[in-house]
Amino acid sequence: ALTAGWSTGTLHLSAAAVDGDAGRDLLDVRADVPAATASTMKVLTAAAAVEALGPDRRIATRVVQGARADTVVLVGGGDPTLSRLPSGTDGVYPEAPHLDDLARQVLDARRADPDLAGVPIRRLQVDSGLFTGPAWLPEWPLEARRGGSMSNITALMVDGDRDDTAEPYSRRGEKAVARAADAFAALLGDDVAADGPLVTATSGSAVLGTVESAPVRDLVGYMLTHSDDTLAETLARLVAIETGAGSAAADIQRGTPAALTDLDLPTDGVVLVDGSGLSDANRVPAALLTRLMVRIAEHRGDLAIVDAGLAVAGRTGTLTEGGRFTGEADAAAGRIRGKTGTLERMHGLTGIADAEDGTEVAFTIWAEDVDPSVPAESARAEIDALATDLHRCGGALGG
Repeated sequence: ALTAGWSTGTLHLSAAAVDGDAGRDLLDVRADVPAATASTMKVLTAAAAVEALGPDRRIATRVVQGARADTVVLVGGGDPTLSRLPSGTDGVYPEAPHLDDLARQVLDARRADPDLAGVPIRRLQVDSGLFTGPAWLPEWPLEARRGGSMSNITALMVDGDRDDTAEPYSRRGEKAVARAADAFAALLGDDVAADGPLVTATSGSAVLGTVESAPVRDLVGYMLTHSDDTLAETLARLVAIETGAGSAAADIQRGTPAALTDLDLPTDGVVLVDGSGLSDANRVPAALLTRLMVRIAEHRGDLAIVDAGLAVAGRTGTLTEGGRFTGEADAAAGRIRGKTGTLERMHGLTGIADAEDGTEVAFTIWAEDVDPSVPAESARAEIDALATDLHRCGGALGG
């Protein structure tokens, strides 16, 4: 048996041939036992975003006129890619909107308004109320913020709240909204002060400027290929809002399954604490992710977008890190695409293998309860070896 020599923690394995509406089950080891997902969760979040928001949706950040003539209100729309860098300069996120563009629109709009043209802006207020609940979940390790993989999740931030706008794993701050507000206030004028207390923009207020993110299809692609936690969390919250589930992290539990209803996935009993998989309290069976991978391989609906965002073994994204798919596993390099996942005691890979016999094999491999003394590279190498065996055997696995 392919799994007879497995030595890294407790194995969860689900594999299915992509050859029909339901897929044909090939292998099953604890496939129906819910477990922590790590970043393989991002495939669920990506599919939910494409299904609920649509591939062409862009996330808007707006500025509206305040109650006083000298006041404007910056309204966060949940776009973590909004950048404080000058227009034309790329940070971590490609095709990001820029604060200086938004500031120019605001100043031009006020100059064109006879009632505002002679009134300098003195005060910037901020509405970041689109997201509710805690910005940082107690289940997340603080090292994720210090190490630069996760920010506080707020409806207004710039550059994913990174200290260094060009470094993906730059340390994140604890005042994401204030960082964005201060950067924008400086662009409006030397005498503009950003108010501390948050406000709610008045309905019907005149819109002075709007900038928009890249389309969801591109955000999903970046999030998957680079395993961006902040982008995953903001997309999951936007999905929860779109489906009517709510606007807090706790509402992801209802929002993501609601978005996936049309895909006929077995979501009963799943526990979704977040959208990135950073929490070890998430509980999802491997069979669910494999079933979703079947849908992705079939390009059901707009899921070709999710397929395109998956890292390619030994070629792109997280599947090039740490010597993955080298040595004997090099046989599957370029032939497997998927999403990795790593927590302190869990390592995983969910993906699609183009097998040697021409079969497409959707699979999920999780190593759970891994001894902390086991090097991450060793755990990943065993996962890569098993995935390579799936590539070699293909449809014969179910024989």
